[in-house]
Amino acid sequence: MKKKVVIVIVFSVLLVPLLILNTVHQASASVKVETNMTEIMKNIDIAAKNNPEAAMSSNPYDYTANNPYFDNIVDLGSVALPAIRQKIKNSSNNGLEEYILAIAAEKIAKVDLKDDQSLWTTAKEWVTQWDNHLKTVEHNVDKITSSADTDEEKTKQLVKLGTPAIPFIMDKIENGQIEAAPALEILLTGNASVNDELGKITNWQIWAKENKDNFDDLRSLVEEANTNE
Repeated sequence: MKKKVVIVIVFSVLLVPLLILNTVHQASASVKVETNMTEIMKNIDIAAKNNPEAAMSSNPYDYTANNPYFDNIVDLGSVALPAIRQKIKNSSNNGLEEYILAIAAEKIAKVDLKDDQSLWTTAKEWVTQWDNHLKTVEHNVDKITSSADTDEEKTKQLVKLGTPAIPFIMDKIENGQIEAAPALEILLTGNASVNDELGKITNWQIWAKENKDNFDDLRSLVEEANTNE
């Protein structure tokens, strides 16, 4: 009995700092999202005053092109996804600012929720589609990897799930389904923490096993979406 108590205490001591660190990272990301978004909207307002006809585009994507503040948000990576979702959800508005945030989230997650039938036209609708997408990610990874489709088709379908699928694809690779490795490599491309390793990995099964904990934030996204059903 004492041994079990000691194990629980040790586990708790190890886990608490990780939870605190994750919370700090998310809080920092939230501040950075807010700061850069403020600059984006400030520049849009200035442009609108200086040249109303040129500035007031009806296409929100125009405001993200060659925009260093937008790029700053995207460069935060997956740690910014919960902050972006929460900011959109809590906002009393549903306009350009929220729409730009949704665009940033999709770019980070490498998904296109307007593809196929998951159409969204406002940021609030995006939150609903995003939550629904997250709830299906783990199931879809299982479904795709166990299907009779060609490896090429499986890769294409896995990539469409975006970066939230990364930890679940890694689970499959760790368990021997090496054919999922090309999808994983595509989804990892651009990830600053692993970019130097890509192209040098000779054993994806070992790599997946040794690195899967680095993507617990993405796993948590999916698990929390299913918990909040």
